[in-house]
Amino acid sequence: MKSCLRRTIHLFILFFITFFSQAQTTNTYTSSTTWVVPATVTTLSIKVYGGGGGTGGQDCGAGCTNAAAGAVGYVVASYTVTPGDVIGIYPGGKGVNGSNSVSGTGGGSGGADTYASLNFNGGTGGNAGGSGSSGGGGGGGAASVVTINSTIRIVSGGAGGGGGMANMANSGLAGSSSTSSNGTNTGGNGTSASGDGGGGGGGGGGQFASAGGAVHAAGGETAGDGGFRGANSVSGASVVTTNGTIAWTSTGQIEITFTSTLPVTWLSFTATKQSTDVALNWSTATEQNTKDYKVQHSVNAADWSDIGTVPAAGNSNIVEQYFFADKNPVSGLNYYRLLQRDVNGAISYSKVISLNFSDTESMLKIYPNPVTDGVITVSLKQASLVVVYNSVGAKVMQKNLSAGKQPLTLSQLPKGTYYMKVKEESVFFIMQ
Repeated sequence: MKSCLRRTIHLFILFFITFFSQAQTTNTYTSSTTWVVPATVTTLSIKVYGGGGGTGGQDCGAGCTNAAAGAVGYVVASYTVTPGDVIGIYPGGKGVNGSNSVSGTGGGSGGADTYASLNFNGGTGGNAGGSGSSGGGGGGGAASVVTINSTIRIVSGGAGGGGGMANMANSGLAGSSSTSSNGTNTGGNGTSASGDGGGGGGGGGGQFASAGGAVHAAGGETAGDGGFRGANSVSGASVVTTNGTIAWTSTGQIEITFTSTLPVTWLSFTATKQSTDVALNWSTATEQNTKDYKVQHSVNAADWSDIGTVPAAGNSNIVEQYFFADKNPVSGLNYYRLLQRDVNGAISYSKVISLNFSDTESMLKIYPNPVTDGVITVSLKQASLVVVYNSVGAKVMQKNLSAGKQPLTLSQLPKGTYYMKVKEESVFFIMQ
């Protein structure tokens, strides 16, 4: 039974280390920037939305509706990377809506390309005709672009803008989800300057510029067709999950998801009253490039001061035990946390723990701590059953002791962290 229990605990710790020593992070961007692949990261999942298009303008004389922009390009792909690689992040701008009830104007401007080296802008929507009052075409969205070490790897096309409406309900057409090559990437005017009618939607920016919308007959006038979506492009990916379209009406967006190894996998952090001191014990399951732990104290959990430093293991895949004694706790609440520093200067924090330290004499006291010769002195205010537990909560010893001070032999216990409990009071100690 004991062997089975030990095996179960060992498997649980292995699972804990494997599961919790990895952290998945997703960074979301809606403006251009660069991001450097951190240490321990070797794969990325990148999700890219193209810039949304503008809606087509409407003519309120025929009902106040607006032709919707089309879908945007949508790519999800995974890449093998090396720490230090530079990821360029360039979300496409959103096209501007076409104006309502205008003459000879009103085409929405295209979304702005944030990758300046090439033209991934959205096309401008066509103007309404100069006679009468109709809707301008919506601007096309700009493409979103991702580079790895300055090489373009993903282009997600921008949406085509909606067509402007003539003096006829629902006459403007929505942007198209298909692509259509057009080197000028500009939406067409809805009609000649002497006529009336809505302008065509702007084409979306993409791997190649897509055509803007044309016009069609509508109630004796012309109304705008929606612009075409810009084309997608994906290269160099280890896996392409999606290369298609999605409904999207906002500025382009890029999400980068990665899994990294945490510098420290925490197991426990406790504070225990011990005579006039507070004993702080913590343990870790794994450590990577750790330098030391700064022990910090606070009386309000907001303002912190350093009260000591404990050297860290550096690199470890076994359980590491640490101890520090606060020799000057305040009467009342004491808050503690650990600031862990890596050899490269990066820092992380433990959880915050607290202990209410009163001046009332403890029922249980032990010394020395840590235990170095296998014998600990136990001081009790009254005769009690003393129970010793190991770091995973298993009972390893129990003994009835009389009041006063008396030695207790623990040499049979292996090195590690333990706690001794008498009724509701417990004290942590370390066997060295």
